Amino acid sequence: MFWLGFGFLLIALSLYLLYVFERQNRIDRLTHNWPGPPALPFIGHLHILAKLMGPHPIRRASEMIGDHLKDHRGKLWMGTKLYLVDCNPKDIQALCSAQQLLQKTNDYMVFENWLCEGLFTSNHEKWAHRRKIIMPAFNYAMVKQFVTIFEKQSRILLTNVAKYSESGEAMDFLNLVSCFTLDTICETALGVTVGAQSNAKSDYLEAVKEILVIMDTRLKNIVLRSSFIFKLTSHYKREKELVKILHGFTEGIIQKRLDEISQDAENFNTQSTKNEEMDEVKRTLSFLDSLLQAKGPDGNPWSVKDIREEVDTIIFGGYDLTATTLKFFMYNMTLYPEYQKRCREEVWSVCGRDKSEPISIEQVRQLQFIEACIKETLRMYPSGPLTARKATANCQINEFFIPKGCDVIISPIYMGRCKDFFPDPLVFKPDRWASGAKAKIEATTFIPFMAGARSCLGQRYSMVMLKIVLAHLLRNFLFEPLGERQVKMKLNFVITLHTVEPYLCKVKTID
Repeated sequence: MFWLGFGFLLIALSLYLLYVFERQNRIDRLTHNWPGPPALPFIGHLHILAKLMGPHPIRRASEMIGDHLKDHRGKLWMGTKLYLVDCNPKDIQALCSAQQLLQKTNDYMVFENWLCEGLFTSNHEKWAHRRKIIMPAFNYAMVKQFVTIFEKQSRILLTNVAKYSESGEAMDFLNLVSCFTLDTICETALGVTVGAQSNAKSDYLEAVKEILVIMDTRLKNIVLRSSFIFKLTSHYKREKELVKILHGFTEGIIQKRLDEISQDAENFNTQSTKNEEMDEVKRTLSFLDSLLQAKGPDGNPWSVKDIREEVDTIIFGGYDLTATTLKFFMYNMTLYPEYQKRCREEVWSVCGRDKSEPISIEQVRQLQFIEACIKETLRMYPSGPLTARKATANCQINEFFIPKGCDVIISPIYMGRCKDFFPDPLVFKPDRWASGAKAKIEATTFIPFMAGARSCLGQRYSMVMLKIVLAHLLRNFLFEPLGERQVKMKLNFVITLHTVEPYLCKVKTID
């Protein structure tokens, strides 16, 4: 009886392996014109991908891509799972707009316990409906309202930076600007701050930092990507505790605002509304207020959970990604002090030398060189170095076939550092963005915010916030490396792009 059962098991296993082998061969034939190294049965290219383990993973990945991509396209088998890498500018617009490629990959499931089904993680159908509702919250008129918040939080940041100028201590720039971006995004999204820039300990800030580490651990460990296995670990238990803190905070603010609106309606809008109108500084409409007016496909208002998903998504996108961009911008300013000087002179020219004067939205538009330096920073150091989409159906991009079920990877960092698209790609050259520059930059080669339907909604918001806070920092302080020259830093991929060692600098007050 044992041997009979064993025989059936052996036959079933053999049939399964035969099916997998035939399926892999069939897909290989369909994607024959995608370049790539020879794949081994069942394990695919795992023997090649194993080279990414150990120190300098980004350098190793760049070398591997250079060896195996042809015309900026290639394919990799991770076991029996096919990944297509496509960074060809001719394909980008089609890749980012094709209906069959608007679905995020299964890797994004590591975010779902916190972000649930917000814009970042939701399926195509839910995403399409919600994007139409949320887009107005990022229009120019709305962003213009947030300038007062950007100004207010920038002033708090200046006070914190001044402490390092007075003491002469080395400053962990990312730590300070992370607190700034978290307070700013929370005040614009929820109408409140979490006090991250104050000395008081913020449970919310600590929870955000810790949950990002757990999600990064899952992304880098193929075993922990399995929800079943992850739930057996201590990481899952801790994540549940953190999610409870994060969701509790957001829901508490949402409920408080709902109660305020309900109370206003009961009082015929005579009490709190008049008080707001009489305030010297009128209440700035938050993203939350916009979402509270949203309705679902059935015509009913969004639930607290629906609103919380999108607010959490906005906070995640605006907190870490913007802080990382600020860090790499200032890193470039200490690496290239001549460009820091030009940025500061532009701020003096446009905004004046009076540090007490606020920076207006009209002045923000005139800070062209600072914007060029931001773009050059995003080219070399995009916060999201990789993005991936899942093919929900067979599709054709130009002459290249993409089979249903495979994942398509697009890499902004590869494209930004490719000499075919940018001359001297490893050199920081903000003048390449000047109007009338000789080498014209094609839109499909510069995609830090991605392109097409699922591009980042917060591009305008981020650029205005970045230019205001950087103008204040450069008008008030001189940023210098710790030694005679800024040491070039090694990169690391922790959900977003970071450096192996923290970026430390010196700061001096400008008289």
